[in-house]
Amino acid sequence: MAIDLKQTAINPDLPEIPPTRNTQAALVAVLKDLQGNILKSHGRDHSRHLFVTFKTADAADRKKARQWLAGLVTSKLVTSAHRQREEARAYRATLAATEANPAGAQQAVEDASKVFVGVMLSAACYRDLGLGPDATPDDPSFLAGAKQRAGFLNDPKDDQWEPGFRNTLHVLLVAADDHATNRLDPLLKRLRNDLKDIAAHLHEETGAAMRLDASGQWNAQAPVREHFGFVDGISQPLFFADDIDRARTRQGGIDRYDPSAPLDLVLLKDPGGDRSTAYGSYFVYRKLEQDVPAFRAGEKALAAKIAQHAHPTTPPATPHDVALAGAYMVGRFQDGTPVLERDTAGLGAEPNNFAYDEDVDAVRCPFQAHIRKTNPRGDKQRQFGVPLTQERANRIVRRGISYGKVTLDPKPEDGKVGLLFLCAQSSIPDQFEFIQAAWANYQDFLVPGSGLDPVIGTLPRRTPPPTQVPQPWPKIYASHNQLDFAKPQPEPPHFPTPMSHTFTQAVGQWVTMRGGEYFFVPSLSALTAFGTAEEK
Repeated sequence: MAIDLKQTAINPDLPEIPPTRNTQAALVAVLKDLQGNILKSHGRDHSRHLFVTFKTADAADRKKARQWLAGLVTSKLVTSAHRQREEARAYRATLAATEANPAGAQQAVEDASKVFVGVMLSAACYRDLGLGPDATPDDPSFLAGAKQRAGFLNDPKDDQWEPGFRNTLHVLLVAADDHATNRLDPLLKRLRNDLKDIAAHLHEETGAAMRLDASGQWNAQAPVREHFGFVDGISQPLFFADDIDRARTRQGGIDRYDPSAPLDLVLLKDPGGDRSTAYGSYFVYRKLEQDVPAFRAGEKALAAKIAQHAHPTTPPATPHDVALAGAYMVGRFQDGTPVLERDTAGLGAEPNNFAYDEDVDAVRCPFQAHIRKTNPRGDKQRQFGVPLTQERANRIVRRGISYGKVTLDPKPEDGKVGLLFLCAQSSIPDQFEFIQAAWANYQDFLVPGSGLDPVIGTLPRRTPPPTQVPQPWPKIYASHNQLDFAKPQPEPPHFPTPMSHTFTQAVGQWVTMRGGEYFFVPSLSALTAFGTAEEK
């Protein structure tokens, strides 16, 4: 039977019926047909992204391509959500056992970790392989494809993308493991060999989780950072009851910000699969290049302005000013401390239980800060009366990973660095595109004059670059003081000259989109059916 996608906090381990009509049997059946890495990240530290463009000139080629897709399931290569959950459970049990008996622990843990494989299809794949309109998901942006939507998002034209993304892309296969060379490399070699007769083009991207401490040194126990140095992936929509329970205890609670989400935030019926168990999700893929030296320069320039107002008698920017400048731009300090909570890092435990109801004037966290722009946490309700449920329905589920050298201080000889951005949603226009176009790129969201998101915001083509668009920043952290006592003031009975509690400084653009595509993650039953489906 179909499941209720409005349910939050699912627990497929419970034998009793949850508060909705989703029985344990129904949930388990769906999770066995659903691919992994949607409701929960696969969690591996190394990824290979293999993009496939099939030969589609004749019917025989198209049939072979459809059969190859089906073979990914029948060979048990594709990881279902249920298998992902069971493998994670076994992995945790092995870790616990090796703590008590460390002899041979490394090999035991490596054996317990399994390779994750997921497969996504573009609208061009459904069309060019003759899978038919009845089996094709109908999201309008998905059907148009990322190249056609580039102008709406202020992205570069596709003729400026990296060559590997200029081709028509049919399939994205994601393979991930904690050990890049032992299993991933042989798997990718085998896949390339299997595809040599049916693929016209292959393109590969390599990702690695950057587990670095604050000084940039590798530490297997460190949180994952991105190349600008900030801990990444702290705030994510959560679907499983046990993940929500962990957020209660590890992230300071969920009473001020609830990370739970209904299944329909990311899931929708898969028209090509089993009528009772088939669900899928839309994925947006974007290769985002990060200009780290330019970010550092912008951070220092903003810090210099902060110093002029915070301590005018000693104007050179301090390390505290630089850290605060970065926190103003991102919304968190590099260790994850929300700038809303304090003006220094060190809160610890990657806190996520906060909202902006006590900072309606943005004197602690600027309106344009990246995490406030892209997840307003009730700001739309406070500013415009928009129901909180509507705002929360715009959230996306991020599944990206960094590319390039694992370092916080890349040199020109290190090559390009950045993020292989992936996000899951049930509607590309209402979620990813809305966040990017209506929030990050819109200079008057949340309030007029907020400016662009300094991290990912972009202006329309043929306009001055974002570095020429100023944004307002607090002169003094958490201060509404609109009198400038740092300057000579008139003698009584004259009053000091009023002024704004913000100054303007243009920062950006340090992230450039280098290519991408929109995909659908089909159910295992749909992939299997494609192997015997007649061309339509």
